[in-house]
Amino acid sequence: MNVPEVVSRKLLWRWLGWFAVMNALVLGVISLRYLGGYPGGETLLAWVYLLTIYISHHSWLALLPMLLLVSPLIVLLPRNRIVFGAGVLLMAALIALIMLDSLLWSQGRFHINLLTAKILGIRSWIFVGVMFLIGLFFESMLASGAWKWVSGSRRRHGATLGLFIGLCFVMAQGIYAWSDASYYTPVTGLAQQLPVHRGFTAKKFLVRNGLIDIRQSRERQLAVRLARGMDKPIAQSLVYPLKVLECSQAEPLNLLVIMLDAWRFDMLNAEATPNILQWAKLHSARFTQHFSGGNSSRMGIFSFFYGLPPGYFRSFEAVQRPALLVDELQRQNFQLGLFTSADMYRPVTLDRTAFASVPDLRITPQNPSAPAWRRDLDMLDEWFNWMDRHDQTRPFFGFLFFDASNARSFPPDYPGQFEAVPGKPKAEAFAAYQTSIHFDDSLVARVLTDLRDRGEEDRTVVLITSDHGEEFMESGPGFKIHGSGYSRYQLQVPMLLAWPGKGAQTVIQRTSHYDVAPTLLGRLLGCSNDAADFSSGADLFEHPGWEWLIAGSYYNYAVLEPDQVTVTFPNGLYEVRDWQYRVVDKPEFRGDVLQAVMRENRRFHR
Repeated sequence: MNVPEVVSRKLLWRWLGWFAVMNALVLGVISLRYLGGYPGGETLLAWVYLLTIYISHHSWLALLPMLLLVSPLIVLLPRNRIVFGAGVLLMAALIALIMLDSLLWSQGRFHINLLTAKILGIRSWIFVGVMFLIGLFFESMLASGAWKWVSGSRRRHGATLGLFIGLCFVMAQGIYAWSDASYYTPVTGLAQQLPVHRGFTAKKFLVRNGLIDIRQSRERQLAVRLARGMDKPIAQSLVYPLKVLECSQAEPLNLLVIMLDAWRFDMLNAEATPNILQWAKLHSARFTQHFSGGNSSRMGIFSFFYGLPPGYFRSFEAVQRPALLVDELQRQNFQLGLFTSADMYRPVTLDRTAFASVPDLRITPQNPSAPAWRRDLDMLDEWFNWMDRHDQTRPFFGFLFFDASNARSFPPDYPGQFEAVPGKPKAEAFAAYQTSIHFDDSLVARVLTDLRDRGEEDRTVVLITSDHGEEFMESGPGFKIHGSGYSRYQLQVPMLLAWPGKGAQTVIQRTSHYDVAPTLLGRLLGCSNDAADFSSGADLFEHPGWEWLIAGSYYNYAVLEPDQVTVTFPNGLYEVRDWQYRVVDKPEFRGDVLQAVMRENRRFHR
């Protein structure tokens, strides 16, 4: 480039902006691979969103690295060779990595990080090296062209273009926030396709200020989706199930699922849950090595209803594809009595995932501002009222989600309060946690007694479990409540399954929430398909024990193996821990397991 060695900072800032704009166009072309076979915008608003988000997203994707890494050089060393050289190197490296990442995403629904980098063969890195060299040549010409553009005497209207990009960003994020709160899948389904992108949400703000009625919005959009077909056209990015289900109801049994939020495995005992434990000893199969598919409610419940890894959550939520289990229950004319003590619409989003096809869904508790223990009692009254009214000639599916155990909430005068153990970390919080579980145990006992008194016990499959566990720094100071790590305390949960005609038993094989949907679809709903057609799990009673498992949180995931846990982080790093949750200094790297994980995360995507 034939330019002076020292130039004004103002000119270099203009060059940086135009160089980023040019690279935004390049990145936009490369990113077409992320869209894959997506059919595109299906409404005018979706097309406006696609245009504005594509412009603003790739502009920021090119500009932010330049601002973070190149702009300091403009301030400190305003020499063209240094600034241009840094920009060319940075953009060439970014393009090479985006090329590799887009290939990895299209083939395995994974983004590149240190963990996935370990299983890439030498040919992948040769590809990156070649792309980087090509990128250097291309970016050098692009940098030269940008310089000639900004150093010309004519005005280039950069400020106008910047304003336009900013307006595109505001418009796109506003459309997404409205669409997210309004259950508008033509937009939310688009957003989840783009790399390194999370749309802004403002559901709580919109609801609180009366700008959105989420119940009316949900029913309106559900009616639209039912009219056009739940799988058309946006959900075509998913292949779920792989084969059409072939089902004929095996026996007219009811199904009752009871969940205690944040109930960990060792809290199924005579002190904290005497009623549930006594019932289990008499009636149910007890799975002693059972794990949730997540350390948070969102991923734990997703794994329970879908039997799929957490990597699928965004795709299913974006297009509001209900769980196959719920689909089949509806198809076989089950009555649905679905009650939660917490909101269904956040953070769990049951309203747009597992129960997305259920009309007139009660998505908020009766009195959302009441303490959790009061909401649990109110929910119990709702359940009993529903049982009084339901049609006894048809089977029912009941779902009860108790929240007091998560909130550590119980009546002030509750007689079964636990005392804090001196010297134990988080002793008072743990005592409140035990007390809240004891309180919910008394409520579950009322549900089970009522079922017996109504004569429904012998014709109802009862499943009692939790969405995830809870921790009180047993693994160290940084690990508390849930969502903070992948220790046994946060992942292992009770699993009790009472099936009429089957006696009590203990199952010691390693099982997980991924196995629930295959068990119920096969045994209760008479589906003859192989579990692999719709799930990553297997029948609970025939499970040989998992060799690896994927668990997710709100922002990362982990691969669980019988002797170690490999945890990924959003910054691309990872660590390996044992089941005492101590970091393993020299972990054994198992490429075959990680490759199997990658395969599992792409099976249900087109």
